[in-house]
Amino acid sequence: MLGKELRELIIAMRMLIEAKAAHMAVETEMDKMRLKDFTKHVEGQGLNMSDDGSSWPDDFEEDWE
Repeated sequence: MLGKELRELIIAMRMLIEAKAAHMAVETEMDKMRLKDFTKHVEGQGLNMSDDGSSWPDDFEEDWE
């Protein structure tokens, strides 16, 4: 009897893990779509999101020196 319950528990845990993995994959795709939509919206407002922002701190510090 304990073996049957343990087997059912393992099956349920496996199903839970598979469902969570599928949910995470869907969430990742939705987040990519949201980011793409947000980027398109922001660029439509005049801000270019694809610029390299690595020089920003140097530019900022130079302005304040």
